[in-house]
Amino acid sequence: MEINRIFEKVKEVIEESCGIDADSIQLDDTLFDDLGIDSIDMVDILFELESEYDIELKISDLEKRSEEELEGRPYEIDGVLTKEGLESLKRNMTEVDENLFVEGLTVHQLMKLFTVHSLCKLVIFQIDKKEAA
Repeated sequence: MEINRIFEKVKEVIEESCGIDADSIQLDDTLFDDLGIDSIDMVDILFELESEYDIELKISDLEKRSEEELEGRPYEIDGVLTKEGLESLKRNMTEVDENLFVEGLTVHQLMKLFTVHSLCKLVIFQIDKKEAA
């Protein structure tokens, strides 16, 4: 699935859900800080994208992918990402500046790094997973 088509749909959904002008949305915008999306808006955005593509979206799927990659080694301990967890996220979230994956980063803080591009990649991952099934 081509990222540009997904990006156009994601921008449209964000505009409809949050009132943010689609033309002002960039791939590298963070959802929570740059765009000011809150958790209620995020639920609506995920629901609309799920309906559009007939997929199930969970932000936690990104964490699950990293946990599976670590094959039993801890991804986080008491909400703080482990060194191995950070390295896995760097590999899976290449759209985010790797220098932001610092020791002491919590699972909660990780969400602040989530970009429009991250959301697009999550949609593509779930579409590809559905098509492979």
